[in-house]
Amino acid sequence: MIRSDFIKTDARELHGAHTRLMPSEAEALQFLLPLSNDYPDIEMWYRTKVVPGLRCGTRTLLRVERANELVALGIAKMDEHELKVCTVRVAPSHVGRGLGLRIFDGLLRWLDHDQPHLTVSASKLPAFERIFDYYNFKRTSEVSGIYLPGSTEMGYNESPRSD
Repeated sequence: MIRSDFIKTDARELHGAHTRLMPSEAEALQFLLPLSNDYPDIEMWYRTKVVPGLRCGTRTLLRVERANELVALGIAKMDEHELKVCTVRVAPSHVGRGLGLRIFDGLLRWLDHDQPHLTVSASKLPAFERIFDYYNFKRTSEVSGIYLPGSTEMGYNESPRSD
């Protein structure tokens, strides 16, 4: 089953890292943490960016569950500045079963765009290359040290800047 958590609330309630998480938000965070070693501040990002965005409608969180267990999720962002696939994670026990592709399909439908911006750690790129090829995503940048010293983040589908 694939599901989207989309809840609107008053934006004044959403500031800070101490926002009380709803059970589905807390479950998603607990799923993300062990799968996100390349992103040391992911909990702060989730609490201060993702949850407020979910509640005001600028982000979506798609979940895939098997036997009432969360096994994959994806987060996307849509605002006046950016259309972005923020994260896609699949439990190691479910890798290779097409769940990443299902998540990407759902996020692209929600974004209503087939070439959104996204980044991926070079160390994780092999897990995503087939999906990126399938969607014809174009590599547009490589930046070192954004999240961890010595790591490289690969950018895709970035719009050219006009200066």
